[in-house]
Amino acid sequence: MRLYQIIASSFDLQENFSHFYYSIHSLISKLCTQPPLKKRRLGYLTLAFLLGILFCQSLTELPDVRWSGLLFPLLIAIWLLPRYRLLFFFAIGFLWTVWRADMILAHSLPHHIEGQDIKIIGRVINLPKHRQYDRESVWQFDFAPLPFKAWPDPGHLRLSMSGDPPEPLRPGQLWQFTVGLKRVHGMINPGGFDYEGWSFRQRIQALGYVRPKGERRLLSEPSPFNIDNLRYRLALKIRDQLGDLPSTAIIIGLALGERQWITPEQKNVLQRTGTAHLIAISGLHIGFIAWLGFGVARRLWCYASKATLWLPAPYFAALSSLLAAFIYALLAGFSLPTQRALIMVAVAVSSVVFARKVATSHLLTLALLIVLLWDPFAVLSAGFWLSYGAVATLIYALSGRREIGLSSLTKKGLGSWKMQWAVTLGLLAIVLAVFGYIPLISLPANSIAIPWVSFCVVPLTLLGTALILPLPEFGNGLLHIAADTISALWVSMEWFYNLNWNWQQHTPPLWTIIIAMIGVALLLLPRGFPGRWLGILWCLPLCFILPAHPNRGEVWLTLLDVGQGLAAVIRTQNNVLVYDTGPKSRSGFNTGDAVVVPFLRNKGIPKIDKLLISHGDNDHSGGTQSVLEQLQVNQVLTSAPEKIQKIVDNSRTKLSKTQVLSCQTGQHW
Repeated sequence: MRLYQIIASSFDLQENFSHFYYSIHSLISKLCTQPPLKKRRLGYLTLAFLLGILFCQSLTELPDVRWSGLLFPLLIAIWLLPRYRLLFFFAIGFLWTVWRADMILAHSLPHHIEGQDIKIIGRVINLPKHRQYDRESVWQFDFAPLPFKAWPDPGHLRLSMSGDPPEPLRPGQLWQFTVGLKRVHGMINPGGFDYEGWSFRQRIQALGYVRPKGERRLLSEPSPFNIDNLRYRLALKIRDQLGDLPSTAIIIGLALGERQWITPEQKNVLQRTGTAHLIAISGLHIGFIAWLGFGVARRLWCYASKATLWLPAPYFAALSSLLAAFIYALLAGFSLPTQRALIMVAVAVSSVVFARKVATSHLLTLALLIVLLWDPFAVLSAGFWLSYGAVATLIYALSGRREIGLSSLTKKGLGSWKMQWAVTLGLLAIVLAVFGYIPLISLPANSIAIPWVSFCVVPLTLLGTALILPLPEFGNGLLHIAADTISALWVSMEWFYNLNWNWQQHTPPLWTIIIAMIGVALLLLPRGFPGRWLGILWCLPLCFILPAHPNRGEVWLTLLDVGQGLAAVIRTQNNVLVYDTGPKSRSGFNTGDAVVVPFLRNKGIPKIDKLLISHGDNDHSGGTQSVLEQLQVNQVLTSAPEKIQKIVDNSRTKLSKTQVLSCQTGQHW
């Protein structure tokens, strides 16, 4: 029985609200008793494998990998029993994650060299970041050290360096440095960024600082075939050609997947309009390049009549599209999101090459399984759930629909709008859980931005980037046209941003996210299904189950983890006071943006009644500007009013009426 028939039969006798819940129970029962058809089996096995990975990620301590050897005979026995095949894949997912995690942790920094000055030799990887901080040049870069006696199997490092090196720092160079290293430690706060988890996914095993008076010696230049060095040269060339145009950073992000030059203002506009995904190289860009490569290669191959006898045009076009996607992924840094997107393209191309007619949902499931095998820790990334959630939503929402009586142009326009609406609704719960807000303006903003970027900006940017080195004048012209198209688009994005249509609230509990996804699945059913709009009721707990808060007469004090510094939140039933905002580092990181604001949003606190800055030292006031820019602050009290007033004046806050007052003896709150 087809899924829609099962759903329809479960709603046939629905007459009132109580019958609806009986219908849901009936639906689940019928789905569970359906025989697992061969075409569904891969989905069930992949789901079991995914659950095994998630179970491993939920543990507070990693099991000893040696247990896997003892469990191997048991797994063989389970495999021989078809009834327990799902349990087998669950166990395989669990053990695969344990084994991969153990491999990564084997590269951890030994404790006995932590904090000591050591000389290391290695290569610069990825693109180095450079900025000026209080007239001092600061570099940050990833480093792959060669094995040495104290650390025979080293992992990647993230190093910082003050002052300019004797030679310009470029990817692929072999350097000798004197460094001090420490293991990665993040700050643990509700709603805060998990820096340790992010470093683990990026395979960064230690942080370090290049000693100012130590060794800084360039040993060799990068190979001419080094991809990161080519990316760096292209980025610098684009910056030289376009200068300080506001769209320069966007073009570099689209062409090379490098976002270090995007300003905080641009980042804020992209996030608040829901269009940040357009400059994060993902399935949209990789898929577009593959589609473009397929079309061009097929058209050109058809003119070679003799060659088509040896290799049919669809096969050549499919392989060419995969090659184009692979080259673009390399230029984008071959990050984990681009790897996931490339795997999905490779699975789709394989179905063409091997002449297998496979359902889109089957391709998505196969791509998901391969990605989990490739990197089981992808599930820790929000991008993983957003990308696969978007594709799964489109497959679910658009399958089995037909528009009757409409022209071809109307169908295309209506289909594009439906896709935007389906993705926006389908990712509602995930976006709210990850970011703490929903950009309500994202639907019209993306309806304009996605086709504009896909069909105008991306082709011009990629073609201009490809020609900027061999044909500088032609490439420069194309990049300037691309910059003009971005500037035209940016006018509308800023207009959407200034509307400030965002639903912002506390981080919802997990159970409300799960039932909201059930509600979204009901809302995306085809028109005419009884009870479809009751899915709204399933979404209500997502917004209206409020977090705990102080009762009358209670005071809650939360001391936040900000490292070297102080930040505290004092809450009563109706008021909030924030005492200090923690430090700001030379790299631009500040705890106001990374700790204080995420904590307040996690708890559903929209404004601060009083912000008290004890004194003007960096470790107490470094995050003040970020707090003022992102939250409503009614009043600021401080012992350094002149310094804090400058911060208020320089902040991009719309609350120009924020008062800055001096602390006085006898004041109370």
